[in-house]
Amino acid sequence: MKNFRQQLDDLKGKDRYRSLNLPSGIDFTSNDYLGLRAHPELRRAAIAALEGGLDIGAGGSRLLRGHTESHAALEEFAARYFGVEAALFFASGFQANAAIFGTLPGRDDTVIFDALIHASARDGIQASNATHARVPHNDLDAYEDALKNAKGQRWIAVESVYSMDGDRAPLKELYALAQKYDAYLIVDEAHGTGVFGDSGKGVSEGLPHENLITLHTCGKALGVAGGLVCAPRDIINYMVNRARPFIYSTAPMPLQAVLVKRALELVQEEPQRRQALHKLMHYASSMDFLDGLFGDHFSPILPVILGDDGVAVDIAKSLQQKGFDIRAIRPPTVPENTARLRISLSVNITEQNLRDLNAHLLPYLRKKAA
Repeated sequence: MKNFRQQLDDLKGKDRYRSLNLPSGIDFTSNDYLGLRAHPELRRAAIAALEGGLDIGAGGSRLLRGHTESHAALEEFAARYFGVEAALFFASGFQANAAIFGTLPGRDDTVIFDALIHASARDGIQASNATHARVPHNDLDAYEDALKNAKGQRWIAVESVYSMDGDRAPLKELYALAQKYDAYLIVDEAHGTGVFGDSGKGVSEGLPHENLITLHTCGKALGVAGGLVCAPRDIINYMVNRARPFIYSTAPMPLQAVLVKRALELVQEEPQRRQALHKLMHYASSMDFLDGLFGDHFSPILPVILGDDGVAVDIAKSLQQKGFDIRAIRPPTVPENTARLRISLSVNITEQNLRDLNAHLLPYLRKKAA
């Protein structure tokens, strides 16, 4: 029998054991960038939908009886909202990414993906029969070399904002490469939707939709759950017919679709939330603890890279005891020797909260530097 206890003990010995901990203290760790998850309008939308007779469950997969008016209304709204031909809703961004990469690239195709792309995309790529090529993070020359050497249909896979480093992909340049080599550019907007773009539609907002597929995760800045794949209609119809995570999964709860639609509306109705977040991001860039730790990119994700797993765990615990909910991020979530604190900003945080965190964090960093 496989010895799971020994493997868990090994993780503990390496400071890589994980356990579930309830939220406590000031939220510097969630992805609720716009503070929508507790928005009263979402509560009212949920109550109104349920009191209006909305079913709790979908009752089956979308291709059986699980396709409801709520799902259809969300997808039609999302297509107009993001300015694309069609959209397809999944229960989670992870499921959507697995469906995209496990379905669209064929056996004779090549997927070229960034070294720091999310695990959900990696799982989908691994499930695909396509050849795949991993390129160094944000290295445009490496992307072009891979495109030149690729066979079949080419697919470029990136995140718009990288979840652990907070930096952005050079989407305009990557889109130009996609056009040059007749490739599709697949952009995971998990941490871009609601935060970036002229109207909060993501870093890809404004790019032409030819050769572009975007995934808009709904459980981060939108405050709900799910994932919306936005693409040309033929691609969406192909996924309906061939994507196993879509075909063989019970449909998301209809209420989930209702709330995602309302959250998208709120992003447009309340631009002051995005403006407040950007103001906080600018303020954070002036704080001492940011100096030289993670570069000059502008993001609500602030990685304080410490390197040593045990050091990251110890500092996180100390900060938690002082009332800051900050978690240690360790391999395999991040590369070896890059254990870190992942500080996440949201409109729920004040400038005073940042000053307090700065005061408590600086002594640890100065001690480490010494």
